[in-house]
Amino acid sequence: MRYIKHILIFSLTLFFLGCASFSKKEFRKQSTSLTEKNINELNGKYSFYPIKRFGKRFVNKNIDSLKYTNSYQKIINESWNEKQKFDSILKKESLYSINLKFTEAKKLHISLLENGVVLRDTIFNGKLKNGMFYIDNKFLKCKGVPYLFGGCQNNKRRIGLSESNDLIINEAVSNEGAILLIFGAGVRYNSSFKFKRIK
Repeated sequence: MRYIKHILIFSLTLFFLGCASFSKKEFRKQSTSLTEKNINELNGKYSFYPIKRFGKRFVNKNIDSLKYTNSYQKIINESWNEKQKFDSILKKESLYSINLKFTEAKKLHISLLENGVVLRDTIFNGKLKNGMFYIDNKFLKCKGVPYLFGGCQNNKRRIGLSESNDLIINEAVSNEGAILLIFGAGVRYNSSFKFKRIK
């Protein structure tokens, strides 16, 4: 009985340590800290596709490689099937952008615009922490007993401002599993993108 208890405590510890965690390492020197006084500076219209992916390994990458990422999906965090449906309605001849606005209740209102016309509207709760706004739409799904028989998928996102007043979206992802503490395939990473302020 004591053995099982220790195994459970150990597996739960590994689970919480293995959850997706944010890192500012790649963009710390290029960001502006948000506070209660200046959080409304995030209000504005931003590009649909990123103008930059942070990280040394992406410095010399062709900007065309960023076309597979967009600001709306990065914030919304829809399921894979919904992303496929969304991608299917995008028109090559249309111009897309997003508009962000904080309500009086400090909720984030995000609008997707197609040629300047609102196509979708969504409102998220969230909280200001560590100089960024943490969006309350994180995803966590576990199968079996984490790190014993099974694993967990976890992702979350936060947004902030760059020193040039552009939008930064930072996503933390963790997808790991194991069988009897023998760790199998998994992935854990942070992705950080900058989207140009249009207005």
